[in-house]
Amino acid sequence: MNQHPFERRVDYLPWELGEKDKAGQQEWQATLKATGVIELGEDCFMAPEAHVFPDRLVCGDSCYIAGGALIRGDIEMGDSCTVNSFASLAGEIRMGHMVRIASHVSIAGFNHGHEDVDKPICMQGLTTEGITIGDDVWIGANVVVVDGVSIGAHTILAAGAVVVKDVPAYAIVGGNPARLIRDRRAPKK
Repeated sequence: MNQHPFERRVDYLPWELGEKDKAGQQEWQATLKATGVIELGEDCFMAPEAHVFPDRLVCGDSCYIAGGALIRGDIEMGDSCTVNSFASLAGEIRMGHMVRIASHVSIAGFNHGHEDVDKPICMQGLTTEGITIGDDVWIGANVVVVDGVSIGAHTILAAGAVVVKDVPAYAIVGGNPARLIRDRRAPKK
């Protein structure tokens, strides 16, 4: 078993890091950056328990990726983004600043080909349209976002929503498939 780069388990929040833990985090980030496919801004935290296998990962300043998160594909995050435990980000994803992704979210910026009924789906390759997420978006627990969707800035995707079409800025959406609950700028009724 590999020795953990921190003196204690990483089951605490990054702002609780002690000096020895900060040194361990810097070493871990240097290892990640040495892959040549990961760029991390200032004051980022990447849990060693995160499953990070990107083709390319770019994180702005002050980003946080928790243990158990799965990151794979071509992903860009702006500043101050968080990916909580057991969230899965895969494929092509572009997100703005201050995006909050709760636990057990699945964001899939790719799809499986399936048009040829004479060929097994697993042999038809992948398609990619990509997903775009604006600034200041809150993605609740267990949300699913499918390929080709664009999410406007300042939106809330309610827990459990299945987002299959574009979401306008300032919207609150929920349900399966996700539907507009209200515009955040409108008075609450």
